[in-house]
Amino acid sequence: MTEKMLNCLCFAINELNTQENAAHTIHQIIFELKDSIEITSAVLVEKNLKNDYLEIKNRYNVSEQFTRSYKRGIGTNIVGRVFYQDDFAVVHKGKTEDDYKDLFLEHDYETAVISRIIIEGRPLGYLALYFAKQVEITEQLRKFLTAIAKLCSEAIRKEMLLDLIKETRSVDPQTGLLYYHYFHQKIKEEFNKCKRMKIPMTVAIMDMDNFKHVMNVYGLDTAHNLYKELAEELYTCIRGIDVLGHYGTDEFILYMPNTALQNAEIVLNRFVEHVRDKKFTPHNLCTSLSMGAAALHPDESLEQLLNNAQRALYNSKITGKKIVKCDE
Repeated sequence: MTEKMLNCLCFAINELNTQENAAHTIHQIIFELKDSIEITSAVLVEKNLKNDYLEIKNRYNVSEQFTRSYKRGIGTNIVGRVFYQDDFAVVHKGKTEDDYKDLFLEHDYETAVISRIIIEGRPLGYLALYFAKQVEITEQLRKFLTAIAKLCSEAIRKEMLLDLIKETRSVDPQTGLLYYHYFHQKIKEEFNKCKRMKIPMTVAIMDMDNFKHVMNVYGLDTAHNLYKELAEELYTCIRGIDVLGHYGTDEFILYMPNTALQNAEIVLNRFVEHVRDKKFTPHNLCTSLSMGAAALHPDESLEQLLNNAQRALYNSKITGKKIVKCDE
């Protein structure tokens, strides 16, 4: 690793240790990258947990007007793959047109690098760095950029934990679902227990297929009411030992102790059928879920288990809606 990269990492670690505000820390880190690896622009994009759209939270050499107007879904191209499948990707101009367009901001670029921002196993955004020339992404540079993305993730996590000290509730009073931070602690305990006792466990992540459409047509309150009513239906279909949590604006996460993947798949497909013809909210709305499920493997970590479920969800979304995909 070059001296400039090492100096940049030391600077980033110092910012993380001395600052409580994630936006300030990440801004300083991104600006430092300008000199260390000669980026021409950069953005840190996060999922807005109120409306599920991606928004630019930090930027370098990107106009304020563009930043304010930027709002998009995750999609299934390069951004979707980094969210659900690969934690790091490189795009070169002239190679894959769809991926090039997916990362395009205001100006042409020759090379872009995108790294996942992940908090406690949950992908919340990405860091995208742009270069005006073709850049070879060596293994050394890849490790450096991955470390930078992890430091940005840690800055966000640190701020979230500080906020949680002020807010210690474990259950969302609107939906009855566990807040994700509390769910993560519960699943960590269950994961360790299942590994120790060598019993199966399955994790499923579920995504409402039409949340954004309902929000755009009927408003945010109706979309949230639809989510709440769907949560109530979910509770009627799972067992008392299963634990259900709030994963995102339109997503649920579920872990099923002492349950093999094939048995979990039966339950999840039954739920898909259960809600197929149901009507929700006073608007008599229909909805459906895309689901991804994964089973515990003895040689994998909890983060790997969650990543496997996320990858299965991604495969479900690109294959078609109302589908359960399982990661073997």
